[in-house]
Amino acid sequence: MSVPHHSEDMWTRVRTINGLAADEVRSMLQKSIRRGWLEEATLAAYELYATSPEAEELLWARLDIIAAEDIGFGLIEAPAIIEALGAQRRRYPRSGDRWLFAAHAVRILATAPKDRTTGELGSWAMEMVDAGERVVRIDDLAIDMHTKEGIARGRDHGHFYAEGAQVVPEMPGRDTTWGDHLRRRYIAGWEPVVPGEPAEGEA
Repeated sequence: MSVPHHSEDMWTRVRTINGLAADEVRSMLQKSIRRGWLEEATLAAYELYATSPEAEELLWARLDIIAAEDIGFGLIEAPAIIEALGAQRRRYPRSGDRWLFAAHAVRILATAPKDRTTGELGSWAMEMVDAGERVVRIDDLAIDMHTKEGIARGRDHGHFYAEGAQVVPEMPGRDTTWGDHLRRRYIAGWEPVVPGEPAEGEA
């Protein structure tokens, strides 16, 4: 991801309760979680928590990012878990009870399997677009009844259910009752393919 100049980051100018550079403690927190160094990560988290209410918010903001950037599909529920713990801690004054939620969040993240592909995917997209090497392609299937151009072309529910509503990969064994009803209603001559039988025109 893009790196802000240090002058834009107030935490480069803040010292923690033990005189450490706050931006370095923040960095140590993330690097420790990445490597599964549970104790070091917890100590870094507490350093931020104990420094000030503002540094506590920095801690939780960083945990949010780590859940998506470093844990990713290793624990896909991680962002929701961190959000829930962050909401729970706000019910308590700054105390040992409140700190417990941060400790639990750090433990979950540090011990979870790591998958950085979301962070890598996000960085790839930024680099491709910013360098002028790629830009999103508007395929014909996107020009449907939800767009001005699609309406001008007369594209309707039939076009949408035939093209725009397709999902890949589709969950195996899902209930198609309502989707089949809609496709019969809007797509002339449409009939569902019976599992195990070839579609029309297939050998």
